[in-house]
This record gives sequence, structure tokens and C-alpha cells, in this order.
Amino acid sequence: MFGELREHGVLLGRRQIDRLEARNRFPKRVQIGDARVGWVETEIDAHVKAKITGRSRAAGTLGSAR
Repeated sequence: MFGELREHGVLLGRRQIDRLEARNRFPKRVQIGDARVGWVETEIDAHVKAKITGRSRAAGTLGSAR
């Protein structure tokens, strides 16, 4: 489950993902079974892309408008 997130560039631990989900700052997991969860791949990819875009626009980073 979390290994597959790593394949999409999400290098966060379980607890950190839990906290971000609770704050609506990470895509919500989907209950697949009694003890199984997953995430929607397109939502994870969009989240990572948004983080990359935000980094590129952050003040003081290469390519940002100061």
C-alpha cells in the first residue's frame, strides 16, 4: 500500500499521511476491504504535480518571480 505511493513520488510515512489527510492536505484513502485501503492513482498524481508546481512558484526558488 505505502510502497505503491512511493512509486508515485510520495515519500511520507503512514503517520504523516494520516495527519495530512485529517487536514485535507492529502487525498483521502478509499476503504477497499475490512483491513485494506488504497488511494485513487489520479488523485495522488495530481497531488504530486501540485506540489511540484507550488515549489516552482515559491518565493526564493529558481525560476520564481521575486
